[in-house]
Amino acid sequence: MEEKVKKLCGYIFAALVVVGLVLVIVGMCIDIITITASVLGVTVSESYGLFHDMWSAPGAPSTTFLLIAFIVAIAGAAVLLVDAILRVFLGKDIKIVRMLGTAVAFVGAVLILVAGLMLVSECNDIGKGFSAGAGVWLGFIGGLVAAVGGGLPLLKAFN
Repeated sequence: MEEKVKKLCGYIFAALVVVGLVLVIVGMCIDIITITASVLGVTVSESYGLFHDMWSAPGAPSTTFLLIAFIVAIAGAAVLLVDAILRVFLGKDIKIVRMLGTAVAFVGAVLILVAGLMLVSECNDIGKGFSAGAGVWLGFIGGLVAAVGGGLPLLKAFN
């Protein structure tokens, strides 16, 4: 019976990694920065994604750090996904790959949050009303979910 529970936990942790990877990819593709302005009592909100034309304008804040942060989080989650496939479906337990993937996914999540908030700060230096969009938060949460899903099998309770 205990082997079935371990297998079920393996499926759940693999699903967490997949959910985390999807959240990071979706976060990268949706709005990163939101600007809200109030004109004559009417509030207008506009969102800009990571790949929006606004960033190529001269003098626009750099998004390179944020793009690198998303790539790091995606790489970590992809390593954890490969590890989950090897562990759950093929029975190969390579802990060093899991540790590396967990660390990279966690660092990527933190970098997404830091880079997103830095970008908001840079934009607010130009004009007020900028805030982090859903993409920053989804990327951060996705990286954390992938790191948790990949890191939990390292605990003795799940070995």
